[in-house]
Amino acid sequence: MTVLTNVLTFVIAGLGTIVVAWQAFETHRTTTLSHRTLESSYSLAIDSARSRLDQDAPRIDVYVEQVSVLPGEPGETPAARWRLPADAGRLLSVQAQVRVVNLMPDRTIHLKVSGLHDPAERADTEVLLVPSASLAYFLTATFTVSQWAENWAAGEAAGAALPHTAGGRVIAGDDRDEGVVDTWPLHLAARPIRPAGDGGDGGDDGPAGTWELTGEDWVRIEIRPLRERSYWISQHRKIPMPEPSYDKPG
Repeated sequence: MTVLTNVLTFVIAGLGTIVVAWQAFETHRTTTLSHRTLESSYSLAIDSARSRLDQDAPRIDVYVEQVSVLPGEPGETPAARWRLPADAGRLLSVQAQVRVVNLMPDRTIHLKVSGLHDPAERADTEVLLVPSASLAYFLTATFTVSQWAENWAAGEAAGAALPHTAGGRVIAGDDRDEGVVDTWPLHLAARPIRPAGDGGDGGDDGPAGTWELTGEDWVRIEIRPLRERSYWISQHRKIPMPEPSYDKPG
C-alpha cells in the first residue's frame, strides 16, 4: 500500500510539473504573439505615415548637365600639354555643372547646397527655389598636375580608388515641420590627363615626361545621382521619424 501511495504521489507531482510547464509555455507564446502583433501594428503605422509624407513631398529633379576641364587659375587657358616635374605645381580643374529643377508649379522649395557653388562663385548657399524654376550649381575638383597624374596611375590599377576627388550635396525640403528632407550626394572623380607617350607613364622614374588631356572615359560621376530621403516628426525640434521594424522569420 505504501509503495502504491508513493507511486501515485510521484505521478501526481509529475503531472503537476507538466501542467505548470505547459502553462508557462502558453504564457510565453501568447506574450510573444502579442509583442509581434504590436510591432507589426507599429511598423504599419510608420509605413502609413511615411506614405502620407511621400505623397506630399517636394518634387525636385537633380542631374549633371556637363563636365568640363578648366584652368586652375583665373585668366589662364588650359594648356594642351604639361611637362613633369616642371609643371607639377600648376593647377587644373574639372567642373561638373549640376541642374536643380523645381518640378512643382505651385510650391516653393527650401534648397541648400554643400560643396558646390553658384555661377557667382558663392559656395554652400541656401535659397528659396520658386515654382517651376531651375538653378545651376557647380561641383569643382581643383588639383595640381602632379595630383591628376596620381589619379591616372591609380585608375590603371584594377579596382583602385582615385586619391583626389571632390564631393558635394544638394538638399531640398519645404517649410513644413513634419515632412521629408531629400539629399542628393554628388561625387566627382576624374583622370583628365594621361601620359603623352614619352615617359609619362608613372613607371620606376615616377610620372616624369609629357602629359596631355585625356580623350575619353576620363570622368566618373552619376548623371542622375540617387536621392536619399529622411522623414521627420518635427524638423524644428530635430525629431526623426523612426524606422519600421519587422520581425525576421525564424
